[in-house]
Amino acid sequence: MDRLPHIRFSTDDFDPVDRLEAWREAMAPMFETRRPEAAPGFRGSAFTYLMGSLALGGTEVDALGYERSAARIRADYIDHYLVRLDYQPDRPEGVLRVIDLGQAVSLPPAPMYCLCIFLPRDVMDAALPGAESLHWREIDGPRGRMLADYMRSLTRNAPGLAMTDGPAMAESTLAMMAACLGPSRDADARARSVLDATLIGQARRHVDSRLTDPALDADSLCRALLISRTKLYALFQPLGGVARYIQQRRLKRVHALLADATERRRIGDIAFEHGFSDEAVFARAFKREFGVTASEVRAAGGASAPDLTSKPDTNMSPPQRMMLWGAWMSDLG
Repeated sequence: MDRLPHIRFSTDDFDPVDRLEAWREAMAPMFETRRPEAAPGFRGSAFTYLMGSLALGGTEVDALGYERSAARIRADYIDHYLVRLDYQPDRPEGVLRVIDLGQAVSLPPAPMYCLCIFLPRDVMDAALPGAESLHWREIDGPRGRMLADYMRSLTRNAPGLAMTDGPAMAESTLAMMAACLGPSRDADARARSVLDATLIGQARRHVDSRLTDPALDADSLCRALLISRTKLYALFQPLGGVARYIQQRRLKRVHALLADATERRRIGDIAFEHGFSDEAVFARAFKREFGVTASEVRAAGGASAPDLTSKPDTNMSPPQRMMLWGAWMSDLG
């Protein structure tokens, strides 16, 4: 029986002088890290299981600070929610929080012992409309304790699950989250929230399916969704506006193509295909979005970790295991 794809890694697999840097490189796709001055030694370990559209993980690591800045958010592909059960000395039962990785995060240096569930934004928004309002909120009470118990049970049983169990477990987890994290409010407000989440999901899918369509704009979205421009602008206001969102998605698609070692078309041709009629305008927008030039991304294409999900964990070298975590987070969903 094929087990769920999983990674386990530990800094114990590295020389002591290399352990902190190895951990930093593993976290780099999502967070910048900082360490307290004069902290002795460093140890950290983590595991991750892929379950359909989500990932379940756990971490035990010495004190580090974690930063997810606005610049990092603009530059990476990670647009997820993180549901984290954090164990603290004074709270051994755990503190449950929802973290929106599309918003800036700054965690002070502290040891981290936690269980985590990572979910792509579209998946979370479909199950729990308005989830961004839960950012950094502590989830307590009976429903919070039930979700914490569920995360612990899922972690205990994950090693025995088959790969074919993944999608069903993802659906069950999403249903549990919706039940435990959903707000208690009147039916009309809930209906409006669900409708808005449905519309924004439809809009995102419409945009992503037409990134090479020169006619993609606010008017075409209004026609496709059968809504007014006022409603459309209200939906996209948290995302920076309609035009900004379309440009960001196009730039991220171009970035992905340039990072693909098999894609050899001219950079200008790829940019033109994705709605940029002027190469200089594209170059400035790309550098502003990602902090590097399109040529630099192309030059580095193929240098990221290979897809090793089909290989047993024991066949991976320690650096491969740690690099693979970032690749999984980028590709999740």
